[in-house]
Parts: sequence; C-alpha cells; structure tokens
Amino acid sequence: MQANIPQLSICVPSRNRQRYFQETIKALTASPRDDVEFVFADNSDDSSIMDTFIQPYLSDARIKYVPSGEKVRPMVDNWEAAARETTGRWITFIGDDDYMDPDAAGLFRRIEAVEPNVEAIDWAKMTYFWPDEHRPPAGQAVPLTAEIHRVPKSLLMDRTFKWVSAKRVLLSGFSIYHSAVSRRLFERIRRTYSGRFFEHPIVDYDSLMKNVMHGETFIHVTRPLSVLGACPLSSTAAIGNRDRADKIQKAFHQEHSQPMDDWPCYKDYPFKSRHGVTACIGMLHHWFSKTYGHNFRDYEANFAVACAVQCEQSDNLEQFNIYAEAYREAFRIWKGGKYLKYFKPIFKPQTSSAAFMGFAGDKLFVFEGSEWTRTVAGFYRLVGDILVPVEEVSLDLSRRVVDASKDVNLGNLKRAGGMRR
Repeated sequence: MQANIPQLSICVPSRNRQRYFQETIKALTASPRDDVEFVFADNSDDSSIMDTFIQPYLSDARIKYVPSGEKVRPMVDNWEAAARETTGRWITFIGDDDYMDPDAAGLFRRIEAVEPNVEAIDWAKMTYFWPDEHRPPAGQAVPLTAEIHRVPKSLLMDRTFKWVSAKRVLLSGFSIYHSAVSRRLFERIRRTYSGRFFEHPIVDYDSLMKNVMHGETFIHVTRPLSVLGACPLSSTAAIGNRDRADKIQKAFHQEHSQPMDDWPCYKDYPFKSRHGVTACIGMLHHWFSKTYGHNFRDYEANFAVACAVQCEQSDNLEQFNIYAEAYREAFRIWKGGKYLKYFKPIFKPQTSSAAFMGFAGDKLFVFEGSEWTRTVAGFYRLVGDILVPVEEVSLDLSRRVVDASKDVNLGNLKRAGGMRR
C-alpha cells in the first residue's frame, strides 16, 4: 500500500515531445516503490496523444496527470501546475527526455535520519544524448564516488549571486530541477512569493536562486541519481548552434503573452535572450535583484568571463563571431563599459574524436551508443549496475565541502536556462 504521504514527488512537465515523454513515463512507473509520487504535466498542441497514452497508467495510485488545456500554458505555468499537484516530503523536477532514480526516495529518508534539518539535496548528474543523426554517440563521464557532503550556504551564495566558478552557467546546484527541495522549504518559498514557487520563465535557475536564498541546510550526494537527457528537439542539442537555438527561443517566447525581453525591468539591460544561455541567466539575476531589492555586488567580472565561455562553445567561427560581437556590444553599454575588459572569448574549433571508454581518475566513461543504451533509462540502468547501489551510499557527514570546485561537482546543469519544456 502506498504511504499516506509520499517520500518523493517526481514531476515531469512536457511540451510536444511525446515520444520521449512516453519513454520517461514507462521507465519511472516500472519502479515497484510505493513511497514515490509521479506528476506528469502535458502541455502539447495536440492533447489527444498523451491523453490516450496515459489512460492505462491512471490506475496506478502513484500517478497524477495534468492534461493540456484549451490553450498552451506558458512554461512557467506548466511547471507551477505540476508543483501544485505534489504531496511528497521531497519534490524534484526532471525533463521529459530525462530519467530520475525513484530509489532516491529511500536515500533521502536515510539522509534525514542523520541530518534532520536538511532542506535541499543535490546530486551528481549524468548526461545522455538520445540517438541523433546530427551528432555521433560519445563517451559520457560518470563519477564513481558515493558519499554525502554538507555544503556551506556561503559557498552557494557566492556561486549563485557572485557567479564564482561559473562556466557557461552557474555551478551552484540545488535547483529543484535535478535536485530536490523539502516540503518545508518549498512551502516557505511559496509563502514568500505570493503563493507561487515558479515566477520567472527561466524556471530552473529561478528555483535555484530562491532555494539558495531561503534554504538553510544543503546536502550534496556524489553518486549520480539522475540523467540529463538531450533529445534532438532539446535546448541542449542546440548548444553552440545559433540557428537551432533561435528556433527554440522563438517558440519559447511565443508561448508567453509578453516576450521576456520586453519586460519593463529589462528596458535598460543590454543582455537579451538572443545572446544565449548565459545572458538568460543574467536576465534572471537582474530581475531577481530589481524585483526583490537585492543589491548583488562583485559579480560583474565573473559574469563577463562566463559569457566568454558560452561564446567559445560555438560550433564554428561564424557563429562564434556573431555571439562574441553581440556580447561585446552589450558590455560596451553595460555599466559604462567597465567590465568589457573581462570579456575575452577565444575561438576554439570543435573537434571530434573516437569516444573514450574506460576509467580516468575517479570517473568512468561509458559509450552512449551501445545496444544497451538506446534510451536514457537504459543508459542509467547500465551505469547503475556498475556504481555503488543507492541504498549503500555512505552517510558519513564528517566531511565539509570547503571548495566545491575541488571536492564535488555541484550544479552541472548543462541546459539552456529556462528553455526547458
């Protein structure tokens, strides 16, 4: 019998990617656990596809289904609709082309037993690219350690609001996306922000900033518990390719009554969504500051370096030059051009080589193109047979993360912030 209050709610919002959404539903519901809850929120143009598919699953008491409405919901509202359906002690979101191990519910219960005040749990993530004719299979890195660490809030504040150690994106961890938020923290945030958990279209980093700002006790698990999938229709698959990214961005803006770039708070802010993922996160950072009166300081140089990193991941020199010049013009305007000197992108040609398989340091490289890894869940199962079982993760909390860039890999979310479905 299912527990009255599930230990973990796994939310999966989706839009027009029914093939991958269906695979994720099949994989999650195959778990025999009765202490998890699954919230599936469809937001597609043709509601009949998922409405028909989900019918045989609705007899499973663990499932809650949010069907598409008469009109397409803006993504932020689709995520909010899923969040409202949750009842679990812990809440996490994944994408419709991703996978999350339901056995994490048992680990969270064990963590609470040794750290009752924990309010947010982050973990190592794996990456998997669904078969795509435009991209050859590669070897994906899998961390092999299986420990838990306390993470100081001061470190997370620096990484989130000062852009310390940022690459193309913030390396903070602890978003509700591929991390988990306790019911206690979740409700505190909703009370603080007028009854909503998600407010900004860059939903994953909106959550991150609120969690770090209002959370108190943070735990990181070095054993991977989920996989960031990237199907050919995803924002991740468009990284470095301006044409594909522009199409995704255009569709994203059309779903909203007012495009994000036209919000009043961005009138004098020169970075726009067309600049790319780093600018999108910068826009959220700016909105959060202006809307709630946070005077963030000493982040500007780090932000400029992160923008340069984004440019360096362009597919080719032409696209690199387009991105770099757009950012350069924005930095000339922003704050009197004071931070232009920190924006120094260098074109690095993208090279392809044979996928490496095997051990390298504390990581295992697994080839995603084998016959056992045709889906994101298949990839996780293959790797899971190699890793320490989730129920055997060490609960020794004697370690304290001082420099997360050396000790654990926090916040390796590789998505284009907010352009999730």
